[in-house]
Amino acid sequence: MSSSKPVVLVVDDSATIRACIRKFLSDEFIVRTASHGEQGWQMLHDDETVSLVFVDMNMPGLNGMLLLQRIRQSEHEHIANMPVIMITGIEDSEAAKRACHTIGASDFISKPFDRDEILRHAHKFTRLSRRIAEFCKDPKGNALAGLDNHRHLIDFGNKAVAFALQHAADVSILYAEIPQLRALRERHSSHVTEQIANTIHELLASSLREDELVTRIDDGRFVIVLPVTKAFIAQIVAARLKKAVRKVEFEIAGERLRVALAVGLSSTDNAADRRNSRFRDYCVQAALALRTSLDTAKYPVMRFDDLHQKSPQNSAVKVHVSEATDSEVNDDAMEEFGEFFTSILLGDYSAIPQSYITTLVDPLQKFLDHARLASERATHKKAS
Repeated sequence: MSSSKPVVLVVDDSATIRACIRKFLSDEFIVRTASHGEQGWQMLHDDETVSLVFVDMNMPGLNGMLLLQRIRQSEHEHIANMPVIMITGIEDSEAAKRACHTIGASDFISKPFDRDEILRHAHKFTRLSRRIAEFCKDPKGNALAGLDNHRHLIDFGNKAVAFALQHAADVSILYAEIPQLRALRERHSSHVTEQIANTIHELLASSLREDELVTRIDDGRFVIVLPVTKAFIAQIVAARLKKAVRKVEFEIAGERLRVALAVGLSSTDNAADRRNSRFRDYCVQAALALRTSLDTAKYPVMRFDDLHQKSPQNSAVKVHVSEATDSEVNDDAMEEFGEFFTSILLGDYSAIPQSYITTLVDPLQKFLDHARLASERATHKKAS
């Protein structure tokens, strides 16, 4: 029956390419087509049965890289985890392909292609999409119901890493810590610091998706497991969690204060030998990255791979949540510059919050001035 066929979406501005892929796949797949990126993006939201996307890298308007970035940053799990195959041509540079791989492309297929090649990719990645969907339905399993202790963390982490290795996916691990908690423990009761840690734990849990797990392993330290998540996306998640924590204000004995979140990140995405790596190995790497974050001003999200190349009324603690001020956002903008650097390179300027632009303009202008002078010197040297 046709209803049992996997659904594939082809996004390409070439009617010839769309018709060609439809012809190759129509016997075994239901093929939807879109002539530009915006239409493809809308179709992904309108049709939850889509299990694979072919996207042309070069299209007017919302090109393939920008559409891929939207997909990976989507708040909808089935879209964010969607396998995406980039259609490339001889005009596409290796740098552009590397950028797509960093953003989260599942694979590449070059024009001209034949029927067997298209079918092979379609079968492989629709199977992967089905397995990811099954994993994300209940990744924690019944054993985790209501329990967040160390044993269940290890069980869940091992399962997520095994799944990533078996299905050409990725898993990322965050180690996070509240740096101020040790000093607060010396000045206040353990009851006070316990309430702060519990509040942050609940905030982190509510900020994550259902298929992600946060476990408190110490007074103010947490492990966060992000299944089917590349390092690039995990870094964005970490930056979002840091912002959420900064918005919480605690009142202790009449004194108001805010806490920060230091974060270390490790991922199968960057593993040198992922086949022989275990969940605990990635935990060690994330913990080492966290240590560097704790030793750095403003506690930026630190990636392990970068190290080798940032209350209730009667409660003793009252909690106040407020929006971060513009000045606070600007103070932290340079720390999170990496989050927006890809958007700048891709020309997706609308992804950069207005409050960040002022801070970003000055260093970018200095770089442009430096590049202009360097180019002039090179031209003068060549002429002489």
